[in-house]
Amino acid sequence: MIKLLISVLTLVAIFSNAAWAEGLATFSVKQSNQAQTATVEGSVEAIKYSLIAPQVSGSITALPVKAGDHVRAGQLLARIDTRIANQKMMTNQAQVAAAKAQLTAARQEYERKKRLYEKQYISQAALERAESDYKSAQAQTNAQLAQTGVANVQTGLHTINAPYDGVIAEVMTELGDMAMPGKPLLSIYNPQSLRVVVNVPQSQVAGIKNGMVVKVLIPSAIETERHLVGTQVTILPTADIVSNKVKVWVTLPQNLASVSPGMFARAMLPVNDADAKFQILIPTAAVIKRSELMAVYVVDKQGRPQLRQVRLGRQQGENIEVFAGLQVGEVIALDPIAAANFK
Repeated sequence: MIKLLISVLTLVAIFSNAAWAEGLATFSVKQSNQAQTATVEGSVEAIKYSLIAPQVSGSITALPVKAGDHVRAGQLLARIDTRIANQKMMTNQAQVAAAKAQLTAARQEYERKKRLYEKQYISQAALERAESDYKSAQAQTNAQLAQTGVANVQTGLHTINAPYDGVIAEVMTELGDMAMPGKPLLSIYNPQSLRVVVNVPQSQVAGIKNGMVVKVLIPSAIETERHLVGTQVTILPTADIVSNKVKVWVTLPQNLASVSPGMFARAMLPVNDADAKFQILIPTAAVIKRSELMAVYVVDKQGRPQLRQVRLGRQQGENIEVFAGLQVGEVIALDPIAAANFK
């Protein structure tokens, strides 16, 4: 009688566990037969980005723009004090006038000496001296004209205009600060043309080819611009000397409203792996991460979830690769919290 009661209780427990397992969301482990992708993280950057630095020094007298302003090509960005440059230009103009006067006098003297020489009133040496003085005055005049042209160009360099239509990314100076050649005053970028920059391991670069469809995820963008498809893929020819990774550019569609440089992005790149068909992929949500432990709940034949450690590989979208710990045909719980509460 006691044995019969124990058998009945055991059957009740088994049927109870099986019923619970039927209500638990599960996933059957199988080999992947789809094209494999590698998820790499990176950031958005502008294709056209410029640091604006002056070519002359001086105090900043005008700074009409601020970060975030939309500007048009040729619009004033900054102006540097031109008083010293104007004085130099006036000095050069005066020197040009003096040189021209000397040139006129030297030319007239040369022409007079040439007429006298033709009448044999002066020697050939006197004529040659007059000719030399004339050519020297002409050279000095040309030099002064060149210096004046340089001064005019330098005066124009005191006004800094936008090189193209864009957005002011950052202003690194204040009104009244001293501008120095080569020291950036502000930065500008074109928001219409953006790309995602990612660093890809060298082993995965071989699977990337121009013309491939590369999906991009930008979590901070609006819903309609969160999932994008790259229009062009560019692989830079050199690898980083420290990380040994290769930089890859993924060009984004034009005129994105909610995407800006610096945003976090993920790119799903195709992987050229001969063993891809033997890979096991499971949903990332089924994995439990406790410190350095990676595990999943495996549902046995009696419907009981058992915690099992696994060794994982790279993440591919919403799935992750399993190197060890699971076999094809096994069933895992998709909700680890629900599986843990079973106990």
